[in-house]
Amino acid sequence: MSYTLAFWAGGDDLDPDETYLAFADDLIAGVGVIDAAEVDRALDGLVGWTRDANFLHPPGSGHDGPAFDVSIGIQLAQFTAYGIQDGNHLNAVIDAMHPLGFRLYDPQTRERFA
Repeated sequence: MSYTLAFWAGGDDLDPDETYLAFADDLIAGVGVIDAAEVDRALDGLVGWTRDANFLHPPGSGHDGPAFDVSIGIQLAQFTAYGIQDGNHLNAVIDAMHPLGFRLYDPQTRERFA
């Protein structure tokens, strides 16, 4: 089972559900452009985590264990968790993205958080 965390900056006055779906088609006015290098630096700061191409592995998981499939687009960053059982791993990703000005959108609950 997977669980997706989505992040973007700006667009606070837009409907989050419509905005999330619109990322597949076009750039969204009022939503910031992502600096992928800045996101990479934030992820590199996660102590004990490892990267393998687009996969981000929590401490102790190894390359065949639980992981996040990381997708950094022009305006949308998504982390799809596979095999993640520990909520602290989800929170670590959220905590890494928040200082960069990205707000979490949870597509499973259709809620955007401050």
